[in-house]
Amino acid sequence: MSLFMHRYLIVVLVILGLLVLASLLYLVLGKRFTDKIVATNLMGSLGVNLIVILAVVLGADYILDISLVFALLAFLTVIVLCRFKQNFTLHRQSGDRSLDREQEVDR
Repeated sequence: MSLFMHRYLIVVLVILGLLVLASLLYLVLGKRFTDKIVATNLMGSLGVNLIVILAVVLGADYILDISLVFALLAFLTVIVLCRFKQNFTLHRQSGDRSLDREQEVDR
């Protein structure tokens, strides 16, 4: 790999790292739960990109396997968060107070 390409990839890694930090800030400061889901998805995508570029810079092919596992985990995290949000919204809209009644019985 040429020196220019190596430096270019290092700069790209730094920029992606800053974008991950910005999305972490968005995750913390997001007002709605859906903002937090989008930030989680963004962090997962940026994390996979970071790992792939790091694998190219280091010349280690086994790191690409780690990026595939990380991509799968990021996808599953977003799916679980969306399912949680959907169930919470459906429970709230249905007016089902069974959970509230169970809490009153425990008191």
